[in-house]
Amino acid sequence: MMAQSTSESKPPELKLFNTLTGRLEPFVPLKKPEDPSGKQVRLYVCGPTVYDDAHLGHARCYITWDVLYRFLQFLGYQVEYVRNVTDVDDKILNRAKERGETPAALAERNYQSFTEDMQALNVLPPDKEPRATQYIGEMLTGIQALMDKGAAYRTADGSVYFRVSAKADYGKLKFGTNDPEALKKHLEDLKSGARVDVDEEKESPLDFALWKAVPLSDPDGWESPWPGEGADKGWGRPGWHMECSAMNHAVFGAQIDIHAGGADLIFPHHENEIAQSEAWTGCTPFAQFWLHNGFVNVSGEKMSKSLGNFSTIKKLLERYDANTIRYFLLTNHYRMPVDFNDEALQAAENWVKDRHKALKMVCDVFRIDASHLQSWGIENYSPDVSSQFRNMHSLCLAMAEDLNTPRALSFLNAALAELKDEFREGNSETVKIKLKECMSIFALLGFNLNLIFQKKSLPFNEINTIYREMTGKWLEPDVEPEVMLKEMIDMRKQAKATKNWVQADAIRKHFTDIGLQILDNKDGTTTVEKDGVEILRV
Repeated sequence: MMAQSTSESKPPELKLFNTLTGRLEPFVPLKKPEDPSGKQVRLYVCGPTVYDDAHLGHARCYITWDVLYRFLQFLGYQVEYVRNVTDVDDKILNRAKERGETPAALAERNYQSFTEDMQALNVLPPDKEPRATQYIGEMLTGIQALMDKGAAYRTADGSVYFRVSAKADYGKLKFGTNDPEALKKHLEDLKSGARVDVDEEKESPLDFALWKAVPLSDPDGWESPWPGEGADKGWGRPGWHMECSAMNHAVFGAQIDIHAGGADLIFPHHENEIAQSEAWTGCTPFAQFWLHNGFVNVSGEKMSKSLGNFSTIKKLLERYDANTIRYFLLTNHYRMPVDFNDEALQAAENWVKDRHKALKMVCDVFRIDASHLQSWGIENYSPDVSSQFRNMHSLCLAMAEDLNTPRALSFLNAALAELKDEFREGNSETVKIKLKECMSIFALLGFNLNLIFQKKSLPFNEINTIYREMTGKWLEPDVEPEVMLKEMIDMRKQAKATKNWVQADAIRKHFTDIGLQILDNKDGTTTVEKDGVEILRV
């Protein structure tokens, strides 16, 4: 047998597309004195502004970075994952005023709703989840440091602005260049198209707010050391961009390895974060890698008519389960735009149902306890992956090329096909090895394994209604639905035995009308399924 190559025994080299450079680059964490191994990763993801329910853009964003987080850990990196919560913002203040409640109460309710949505989507929680209102002191410190360095200035009302001219490479993220002349031209173009509000005393249209003064009577403000003209003390709120810089500085320090978020944040939010963070600390780069997921679109006539059903994650989850949504999103490369539409989501649902059904059947036939499958997973890349689990090895190579999930899914399909082949051969030990590979891949990509094997709840009232129509009897609520189903299946079998096809078809239609499917098996048994999952075999 040929010796296994050393290169295959090692985890594949991860390459990521860095928005800052516009190139695909090998991922190498910044050197840290406390980490001689070079395996510690500081990952920061821009979190939600909690003024409303989470929407489709949030689903796309946080599933994307959930996959990155899982894959980094699988490759052996020690990841500290931070995702902030913006709980002070004009949108929050305006929405709270509309609804007659405090901004804090609104933000807390929507934060809890967001957390529930992330759990429902099987998105792993971050290690830390700082809230902007907890770091006002850090923001004030950073703003003062920028003023001391001449990178920020105060206006007459007590607001503070960042002086873009103080950062020679401002625009490097948006325009993907560090060339001074090119940036100068780009910025002149930006200035010519910028709007300056009449109440702003900015030196340049490109300067942005670090601190926004508000009247002392405003209950949603904080004291600052920058009073406006004629005022006894400063009072205001932080600028959105400064919030992330301050939280990063407080949690991680001057530099991080990866900063991620949606493509809509590249400019001005992330551009301004870079400018103020690097000017504050004097350390460059603020973030080694900048990663951005593509936009979310809702397209097609059919989809437009039902837009209200898909505008939030909660509405989406009413129609599709978390594995369907994840599979649908992963069939698109994370940097590309994605269109939510019924046809694509239905195709994803069909794929998921088929795979759930196949995996459950394998476990049933070989008497494998599904509750133990969580412990079967391959936790880290190892020589076994490249030797024994070839599809997983190939999948990792695809993932290492800028999280190429569409290609990765092709190897998941290959692993599932091989599992089916071994299932037909009936080799119990080989089936278990293939099953372990499939389940490990599902887990690595963030699919919820519990959804694969969970028992579907039965619609008692609907079953009772058709049971009464067929038998004339009405059972009490403490009777198990399976009892009624079994009796109706027996009635159908009797109808088929006497060639009463009209009655047999009518019984099948009753089941179909309430979302249950009847399948007649070759061994003479009959299976009742809900959403592709077996719930009864008679």
